[in-house]
Amino acid sequence: MIRIYTQSQNGISRTVGAEDWKNRDGNIFWIDLLTPDAQELTFAEKLCGVEMPTKDEMREIEATSRLYCEDGARFMTTTVLSRVETDDPIISEITFILKDRILITIRHTDSYSFRVFSHTLLRMQSTNRDLVFIGLLETLVDRQADVLERFGTVLDALSKKVFGTNHAARRKEKRNDPDTDGLRDALEELGRVGDLITRQRDALVNLLRMITFAGNEDSCLDAHESLYVPLRPVSRDVNSLAEYASFLSNKINFMLDAVLGLINIEQNDIVKVFTITSIVFLPPTLVASIFGMNYRYIPFLDTPWGFWLSLVLMVVAAVLPLVIFKIKRYI
Repeated sequence: MIRIYTQSQNGISRTVGAEDWKNRDGNIFWIDLLTPDAQELTFAEKLCGVEMPTKDEMREIEATSRLYCEDGARFMTTTVLSRVETDDPIISEITFILKDRILITIRHTDSYSFRVFSHTLLRMQSTNRDLVFIGLLETLVDRQADVLERFGTVLDALSKKVFGTNHAARRKEKRNDPDTDGLRDALEELGRVGDLITRQRDALVNLLRMITFAGNEDSCLDAHESLYVPLRPVSRDVNSLAEYASFLSNKINFMLDAVLGLINIEQNDIVKVFTITSIVFLPPTLVASIFGMNYRYIPFLDTPWGFWLSLVLMVVAAVLPLVIFKIKRYI
């Protein structure tokens, strides 16, 4: 899909498709390509006089493949975390191309930030390429900030679940009722959020690198004004988000270690129960083994109360370790 935004005396208008654009007047300042086909790419190339990068080229990880100048245009590709609300978040690539007075964006995943900015843009009376570029970056940064805030809320909920007073009170009342299932669920959720925050940090690093390249006056010959000063607030915002993402990452590592430690404690409690049980039954087994030996002469063998004596000895041998463990507070 291709969307073409034009500026005319009547304001800003948007057309969808190349055929509709031919019937509109005004100067083009933004061409938005969403999952474009070969025909739409060819049309955009002829309209702007530049060769559009393919989907595979947008996924290149080398800096020279993502940030470069060609045919008098700046090509800048960054990554963003998309579909966070779904069960399948993905990293998507977005390419920004600054050519003359036109901004070209290429993306293969629908973005919430683009939809929000598009609605805002159509309510404006006038704009230009640089304002649209900066506005898109600010909207992307705001969206990434919302995503990080959502991750922070999830981590706070998990922290209360793992370290909360309710959990401590439950453990105090039911010491032999381990909550390994809840800890396992918390561990899985921490792993999921940690993976997403790692992707988010990578996306922020790529975004900051792109903003630095866009504001560098020497990166490409351009007849228009420098973007260094307008992009400085955006760069500061991205730096603050990167620091917050690092804080969340450290918090996740701490919580992962804590949850693993709690799981080990729960497992040790289970092993302790089996250990105490085996120790309690070991002395009575020894007494029964002594009186059950196959010898002719055994003390109290011929007495009528020998059997009951052996039972009393076995009970005492079982109760005595329990009393000792209780005094030592092992149970």
